[in-house]
Amino acid sequence: MAIPSSYTDATLKAYMHTVLGAVATTLEWTVDGGDYDEVLNETLFAYDTDDVADVSGRSNLLKLRTLARREVWRAVMGEVSGDYDFKDESGDNKRSQVFRQAKGMFEQAAGEAMVYDQNYLVEQDAIDYDDPYQAYDENDDT
Repeated sequence: MAIPSSYTDATLKAYMHTVLGAVATTLEWTVDGGDYDEVLNETLFAYDTDDVADVSGRSNLLKLRTLARREVWRAVMGEVSGDYDFKDESGDNKRSQVFRQAKGMFEQAAGEAMVYDQNYLVEQDAIDYDDPYQAYDENDDT
């Protein structure tokens, strides 16, 4: 299978649906149901473009996919943030597990997307170090 050479709104939403996998089924999210519409908007804002069709080229498509993964997991966290655990006659219901999973996936996606953040910068600089316990050298002019 070849990698995509372009995306439309529908195909990017389908990609996000695939990223969620079983979580999408648990949340009953569908592409046709509009569950990815706002996630698409957030992705476009993060990419700084108005239309998915304007994104082309391998590195730009990778950026788009990376931002889409981050935004879809952010949306899942928002959707399930109110889910709580409870016990009843059916047993323990740990609904917060979905949030923990989504948070972990969001953190991974956010880390991958960090390289596309214009405020992300890594610099390297020399460190000067003076040892206060070093023996004094009379001939040293510094």
